This record gives sequence, structure tokens and C-alpha cells, in this order.
Amino acid sequence: KAVVSTQSTGESEKYSSSRNICVYVSMSEEVCTRAIIENVFETKKSLFVPYFNKEEMVMVKIRDLEDYNSLPVDTYGVRQPTDYNEREHAMSTCGLDLILCPGLGFTKEGLRIGRGKGYYDNYLTKYESVWGSQPCTIALAYSVQMLDHVPTTESDRVLDEVISV
Repeated sequence: KAVVSTQSTGESEKYSSSRNICVYVSMSEEVCTRAIIENVFETKKSLFVPYFNKEEMVMVKIRDLEDYNSLPVDTYGVRQPTDYNEREHAMSTCGLDLILCPGLGFTKEGLRIGRGKGYYDNYLTKYESVWGSQPCTIALAYSVQMLDHVPTTESDRVLDEVISV
């Protein structure tokens, strides 16, 4: 069962104790992650961001804020590396302690509805088969995104925490 809290991500014990963190690059209707990305670098943690293609999602390392700011913006308005094959992938190198997950709607039980491609659910399933467990998963949600119910399937993964902002 997920924990629903109103604390900021920076106040989260799970965030504070994490070294390798994947942060989604926010779209206009999602909780903005820019300050979190900056904080990851300020606190000397390692940042990974999702790279999507039609088949899958991988989490790739971003060296520093300058590297992040230089990422090209894709057709959806999201910064995404085009040199993802040359970057460190979390799955095959160091693993992840924490993934901040986006979504369109969330329940207090930690269920989420994304954009329907199953990228995060598939990534977490694959990650668990490689590493033996999944990293902590936290979603950032506006209060209007907190719902009583979201449609789910057997392959949907439950989040550890939802932080309502």
C-alpha cells in the first residue's frame, strides 16, 4: 500500500537516502521536476532520466545540469537525449534507488494511470528480473490527480508513495 503525503520530495527520507535517482522530465500538465533535477546535482546524487522509443524505455545518466540543459526537446516538449546508446544505462550498470514516476491519475493505494504505453510498468518488471527487486517508486501528483479509482491491469505496478503537491 502506498503512502500518500504532502511533504516535498526533498523532505522524503527515501529521496534523502537515495544515490541513483531517475526523475521524469515533466510535461506541461505534470508536476514540474526542474527543481528536483537541480537538487539531485546540488546534493551530489546521480541523475538518470527516461529515454523512450516505440519499443521501450531506458533510464540514462545525465552528467550535470549543463548536460541536462543541452538535451534536445522532442515533439512532445520533453528533453530527451539523442545519444542514449552512448550513455550509462541504470539497468546494466549501477541500478537505481528511486524512480519518480509521472502519471495522469493516482489512488491513495499507489495505483497510477499513465499514458497507456506501459513503459514504467514494463521497466519495473524487467528491472526486478535483473536486480531481484525494484527500486522505490514515488509519484508526484496535483491534488486534482488523486482519484478513488483508476483502471488497472495485471501488469500494472503499485507505487510505494504518492506525494500530493
